Amino acid sequence: MTTAGRPRLTKRVFLFVSFGLLAFLLYLYYLVGLTNIADIIERTNLVYYASAFIAFVVGIVFMSLSWHDLLDNLAVHNSIRRNFQLVWAGMFFDAVVPEPGWTGDLLRAYVMSKTSNQDAGTIAASVIGQKIIGMAITVIDLVLGLTILAFNYSLPTSVSIFIAFVLFLSAFSLFIVVYFSSRPKATKKMLDWLIRFVSFLRRGRWNPTSFRNRAQETLGEFHEGIRALSGNLKALVRPIVFSLVSWAFDVSVIFLVFASLRYPIPVDKVLIVYALTGSLQAIGVSLVGFTEIVVSSSYAILGLPIAVSMSATLLTRIVTLWLKLVVSYIAFQWTGVELLMGQGPKNRDSRHNAGGKGNGIGESAKPKLAEEER
Repeated sequence: MTTAGRPRLTKRVFLFVSFGLLAFLLYLYYLVGLTNIADIIERTNLVYYASAFIAFVVGIVFMSLSWHDLLDNLAVHNSIRRNFQLVWAGMFFDAVVPEPGWTGDLLRAYVMSKTSNQDAGTIAASVIGQKIIGMAITVIDLVLGLTILAFNYSLPTSVSIFIAFVLFLSAFSLFIVVYFSSRPKATKKMLDWLIRFVSFLRRGRWNPTSFRNRAQETLGEFHEGIRALSGNLKALVRPIVFSLVSWAFDVSVIFLVFASLRYPIPVDKVLIVYALTGSLQAIGVSLVGFTEIVVSSSYAILGLPIAVSMSATLLTRIVTLWLKLVVSYIAFQWTGVELLMGQGPKNRDSRHNAGGKGNGIGESAKPKLAEEER
């Protein structure tokens, strides 16, 4: 996190985003023509388009509420405002780093553990729990959209295969996350492999004992947290509902963009394209420029005029990428300043020795976890 204030990071982000934007603009120029796109955007209804920005921010609010409830279920008490800030800070990496969205989640867990008295593993359990909910919603969205498309449209075989392949990757990613989150033995084996690999690379210049002890302690806290969340299904109702509401507002951004262009679009097409972009991000191929090309091409394949597809994609990404990039970068820098200055809320009373209210985390859970690891 100390790199938050280094100009080098800013330059890398700028170059990465600029390269992706340039690729997309070249794609627009040679396929449609920037003049046609500009003509459509000039007729945009600004009221509907401004509503898209509001809907996007409201979606982030409900995402923060979902995480806040998951933390409460683990007896980790934090302000909603602080959660909102950390969600934005984590989204900075999601917007610019070509990976499956884990960097931003790990950042949230890291910062909260550093600025509070909470166990890092317990906080990580809340973040991974929210990740699992989000991935499950994306898979269901993709299945629903693909089913509706199969009944209502005749798609090229190559397109159907591509969508089915993305669905498989999304479902497989969800399975892997759930499997390792619920299997202490599996994560212990992964830790052993990691230590052997690093030890081989460093060839005796690294003593893994201290690292292993800290990692095993954190993993123990993490699995206790996951067990507490999965063992209290009633407590998961509110986080799931908040996640669904966040998803609905996120999807509504697309509808509002098309409404601003005065072009009605069927629900099934929105669901399938939205799920495709979410799935691409989940498997780590959501690059700036590449995502825009996939989205606009998907709209065109589904029967939308190419100029409208390009215009809608461009306007949507201004909301979901450029707004996210600007606000999240500010939140990221502010969070980095807090860490460097040793600031941040300190909730000394939020740690419960007996496991909190109904969360099942306490000393009684540790012998069971140790037995499972053996």
